[in-house]
Amino acid sequence: MDLYYKEIRKYNLLTPEEEQDLWVKYRKEESLEARQELIKAYQPLVFKVVRHFNSKREILMDLIQEGNIGLIQAVDSFEAERGSSFASFASKHIRGRVLDYLRKGNRPLPEIRLLSHEYLEREIEVRCLVDRVRAVLEELPGKERTVIEGIYLADKNASLLAREMGISLSYLYRLQKKAIRRMRGKLSRFIKEWG
Repeated sequence: MDLYYKEIRKYNLLTPEEEQDLWVKYRKEESLEARQELIKAYQPLVFKVVRHFNSKREILMDLIQEGNIGLIQAVDSFEAERGSSFASFASKHIRGRVLDYLRKGNRPLPEIRLLSHEYLEREIEVRCLVDRVRAVLEELPGKERTVIEGIYLADKNASLLAREMGISLSYLYRLQKKAIRRMRGKLSRFIKEWG
């Protein structure tokens, strides 16, 4: 379980543009590499769906494996051009596969409950969000990024930061608002799908 957790933390979250490019490559060019990238990018979703089953630790990896089969089936049958969310589509396939596995194994269907209070699951979600925020921050134009890093990461006083940057305080606030708007737009899809 710990090994799986470490492994999925390595996977980079895709921007909407990167994901769209991968769907095009997979569907039109039949790129197996693009298919694999899509499957890897949605590994945290498998974990998210499976964690809602109140299952014993010894079968958790079995459920994750079944969830991954559901994810692969979802990737192979998804029609991106319809404009629907892949995360929602894949969640149904993952959950269905896990439920089928539990039924076929004559195992009692576990109660489904939220485990958001448990450390490991929460840690994965938080790290996914942090990784995505970092990626979005990297994409900001130079001055906007400097303002966000200065105010929120370095905890600098706005007046001091404006002087360091050689700009007026009012211009710094405009850059701050613009950067926050830009980041909110880029993160909204992520929060909607993973939140």
